[in-house]
Amino acid sequence: MELRCYESVVVFVPELEDSQLEEQIDWVKGLLEKGEAQIVDVENWGKKRLAYEVEKRREGYYVVFRFRASGTVVEDLEKSYRLNGKVLRYLTVKRKDRECEKEERPEESGGEG
Repeated sequence: MELRCYESVVVFVPELEDSQLEEQIDWVKGLLEKGEAQIVDVENWGKKRLAYEVEKRREGYYVVFRFRASGTVVEDLEKSYRLNGKVLRYLTVKRKDRECEKEERPEESGGEG
């Protein structure tokens, strides 16, 4: 089975404490690992203002997950997002494989000169 490169941006509710946000990040990581995905990177962008009001909220915690997985893992992941009351919005997109490789080694080409 071929693993493709994906990026999933998740917006969590702004009421979460730091420890609760970490639990949610670990929850997503657990879902990915359960589906035998390879996690490339996780970026916590912190609390940001939303472009428009969502469920009477103006802010949310943005977290970006980059990973390699099969398409069925993405389907299961998004189904879990929909069932989790702490997820306001999410977007998962397929990236070009070479972009995923760049994410894995961002420091490799720089610095000399």
